[in-house]
Amino acid sequence: MSSDRPWGQLAAFRARRRRGPRILEAALPRGGNGSPSETSDLTAQTGTPQPRIPGVSARLITAFLVLGSLAFGLFVADRVVTIAGGFSSILLVIFLAWLLSFLVAQAAEGLRRRLGIRRGLAIALVYVGVILFIGLLIYDTVQVGAHDTADILSRSSEVTARIHALLVGAQKTLGLSRNTIDLAATFDQGQQELFATISASLNNQVQAIAGTTLSVLGNLFVIVVLSLYAVVDVDAILGALSRLVPSRYAIELSLVESSVGRAFGGFLRTQVILVTIQVLLTIVVGVIFGLPYLFVTTLVVALAMFIPFFGPPLALIPPLLVAVAFRPEVAIPVVLILLVVQTILVNVLQPRLMRESAGLHPILVLLALLVGSQVAGLWGAFFGIPFVAVLNLLVRFFINRRVVNEVEGIDLEDAVAEVQAVNPEISLDEAVAIAADQATDIAADQQAHASDSESPA
Repeated sequence: MSSDRPWGQLAAFRARRRRGPRILEAALPRGGNGSPSETSDLTAQTGTPQPRIPGVSARLITAFLVLGSLAFGLFVADRVVTIAGGFSSILLVIFLAWLLSFLVAQAAEGLRRRLGIRRGLAIALVYVGVILFIGLLIYDTVQVGAHDTADILSRSSEVTARIHALLVGAQKTLGLSRNTIDLAATFDQGQQELFATISASLNNQVQAIAGTTLSVLGNLFVIVVLSLYAVVDVDAILGALSRLVPSRYAIELSLVESSVGRAFGGFLRTQVILVTIQVLLTIVVGVIFGLPYLFVTTLVVALAMFIPFFGPPLALIPPLLVAVAFRPEVAIPVVLILLVVQTILVNVLQPRLMRESAGLHPILVLLALLVGSQVAGLWGAFFGIPFVAVLNLLVRFFINRRVVNEVEGIDLEDAVAEVQAVNPEISLDEAVAIAADQATDIAADQQAHASDSESPA
């Protein structure tokens, strides 16, 4: 009897443990239908009794937690962006220095291959050319640009009188009554208000303009120096970056480096081509029709053309204004030539260059421009396109890699090695895209073979 007592106590203890969750469950508040099924399910999953809020569904609690976490994450992201905004000028200088180093490295590599010189000498030659170009641009802007701008301002009354006469003639030609609208009077009132606003702004911002000019020159010097160090020590910088990233992500790191180079390089080449074409067109039209102030006009046209998507229409305004103000007899042919060439440039050449260089559809270009301008203003509008191009390349790479990995009978590394053996110059993402096409064909063949085998004889 005494030997059976410990076994009896153990059996009683186990019985109490089995009854414990039931007793606790019965003591918990019940839901709207009086059933503790949701609490029982959670108890079965976790192994411990879970209390619940009376009259509240578990799905509502989950939704509340998810939305709260999302709101908290957005709040933290907003705080991070706000803090980073305080360092926006420093980040902009670093980014422009990296961009200049990227351009210099590309130019130095091309110069080294063509002339067969050492890399250090090629970098020195490129930087000498960059410094000379910047110095010549500043000199011409100060000398010629300031003279042309002063001359335009001195002839403002002549220009406004000429435009006034053109508007009077246009109103008579169109048969518009002055009681409906007076084009000349509207123009006179608008230009008086505009000149008054500009004069007041210039008088109030003289010191600010001088300080901004000195700040820009100082930042320009810092950008050149930082880019020089980045180009010279590029191998050490990339080596340190590769050591920070785990070795299992070496392929992704290599893809990011190549994607950034391709996206930014292609985008900048596209912009340079478009700017060059538009500047040459403005110079040719100005020389043929005798338009004055070509230096200021082409300088404003070049700056406007660097703005993606909206830049080309803005680049038409300066030569059109100069033609209407100073050479009204040739304004119509100037307008027609510029509009026709601009239409071809924007609708035919620009989408093809963007697709070939950055791999972006025009819809993605517009979305990148809108989002970038909303996030970071003018600089966001300018550099939003290459950022979206990098993301586009990365997303397509991961999608193509998933397609290959999901198909039996093809190995990603072997397929990429075969593609690169045929074309050593092909990039990694393009090789993976070809492998994905092969995997799709293999999957289609396997599905067709399975359908044939399942069909009755």
